[in-house]
Amino acid sequence: MDPLAQLKTIHLPEQINNYPLAYGWWILLFTLCLVCVLALKKYLKYRSNCQVKRQAMKSLKEMDLDVEQLISLLKWAALHYFPRQQIASLSGEKLLAFLTSSLPTKQQEVFTRLFQPTLVKRYQRDEQHQSTDDLSTAVMLWLENALPPSKQIRKTFEESEQHESTKVSGASA
Repeated sequence: MDPLAQLKTIHLPEQINNYPLAYGWWILLFTLCLVCVLALKKYLKYRSNCQVKRQAMKSLKEMDLDVEQLISLLKWAALHYFPRQQIASLSGEKLLAFLTSSLPTKQQEVFTRLFQPTLVKRYQRDEQHQSTDDLSTAVMLWLENALPPSKQIRKTFEESEQHESTKVSGASA
């Protein structure tokens, strides 16, 4: 007898269509979904935080603003990100000091060089039309680099505001 004749033909087992996923895949899927949701939430928060900055830059690019309007635009943008009590009353050299201190150190010198002549000539009577090119450049530089402020800068300004408020309350008592 031939032992090969007794062999049956090779047949493949039935294919499994709906096998359950291993726990590791479910954990990976859940983690990816969680990361996507958190990233989307962070992006939306960043986008809403930068909305005032985008509006200010858009109005600066689209409109031809004079010196007063440019300074008002700067203060308007700053009021949205910094404590109102600290910024609303600033003008002149104090405003320049605040704006400069909220910039990174690399841009402070350039900003001061562009913004300083405007403060000097702001209330002088000038027969010629004052050029706002340098001031527009300074405003754009400040908007791009100072807004939205980092947590460290914001914390510094909030601490100085609290310090001033304790001084005022201590002086009035």
